[in-house]
Amino acid sequence: MNNPAPAAGFFAQYDGFGERRAGSTGDLASAAWLAEQLGGARALHTTFQRVSFKRFLPAEASLHAHGTPPIEGLPLFDGGLTDRHGVTGLIGPLGSDTDIGFAFMEPAMASLPDNAFSRARADSRHRAVVIALTTRDGGLAPLNAHDSDRPFGPPVLQIAGRDAQAVAMLSEHAAQVTVTATGQYEIADSRNLRVQLAGEGPPLLLLTPRTSWWTSTAERAGGVFAWLQSLQTLAASAARRRAVIGLATCGHELGHLGAHHAFAIEPKLANESALVIHLGANLGTATAPALTVRSNVDGLADRVRTLLESRGYPADAILAVTGGKASGEAHEIEQRGGRYLSLIGSNPWFHAPEDRWPTSIDLGRACTIAQSVTALAIAECAP
Repeated sequence: MNNPAPAAGFFAQYDGFGERRAGSTGDLASAAWLAEQLGGARALHTTFQRVSFKRFLPAEASLHAHGTPPIEGLPLFDGGLTDRHGVTGLIGPLGSDTDIGFAFMEPAMASLPDNAFSRARADSRHRAVVIALTTRDGGLAPLNAHDSDRPFGPPVLQIAGRDAQAVAMLSEHAAQVTVTATGQYEIADSRNLRVQLAGEGPPLLLLTPRTSWWTSTAERAGGVFAWLQSLQTLAASAARRRAVIGLATCGHELGHLGAHHAFAIEPKLANESALVIHLGANLGTATAPALTVRSNVDGLADRVRTLLESRGYPADAILAVTGGKASGEAHEIEQRGGRYLSLIGSNPWFHAPEDRWPTSIDLGRACTIAQSVTALAIAECAP
């Protein structure tokens, strides 16, 4: 991977599929493309796991106030809905006595189940809620929908950060507004990609999510790239003895839907694998080198930090942590009693449509992460 051209080609192709929300055309096409990338390695046995789910299709979603242009948004995918007439009332700070609550929020605030916003919605007396999502370029960055299979709470309208000040002014003056959040449901399919290398003992599991709200190139492609590079190298390794399983799961944005499906099929995979390497969000984001390396195995996070530093990753950007609460799909492994190593970065375009190649990718750091993960995987699979 000293030659960056193949990596650049991978990220450009990944970006070319556009929106890859679970069940979308881009989701299914990119899953097929990813399987093709593994086709050259004969030792890899690749299958799809079909994941059926209740897909939400957003429709009219907006805020209207007298004397101001309408503000368009998206309904919360696991929240309540309005009818086509919407909810009309006074808007004020979230938690106040107004009919409609308003708050600023970072998209990562709903990254884990039973998060603070979920609890606030469950307890809310507002008839509707408006949240403005803050990102670098002010794009609309939806919150993950952990309860998409059982929506609850008041209707929630998500708006772009660039519209936040206009709504904040309305909130400060307790203006009357109308909030509409509508949509419908259909049964849809997505796919997990499962890859297997035959070998000895409990397997090494390489786990990465592959779907997201938009194109989400820095958010997801760095993890997928490291996953692919590791599997291809392991397939070609004469020194490998251990069995290997790779899972690229769907429905990350819908409460880790694909991971739940995979572990329902193979319940022992999470806790009986020798190690789960979780390749999470934002691995190789431009302008944001901060990287959290977390493990519940003593010494492993520090070992991976050394691998990264030896390949030129900026040492002061790496936070190596043993224990604590895992995020992303590593949370699923932790809850099921498995051994994990998780890598998660930061991203100023997190969940926003502006997260696109080449602007949001630092190719050098993405390659360094992939090289380090591959080195760890090779070591874990040696005799």
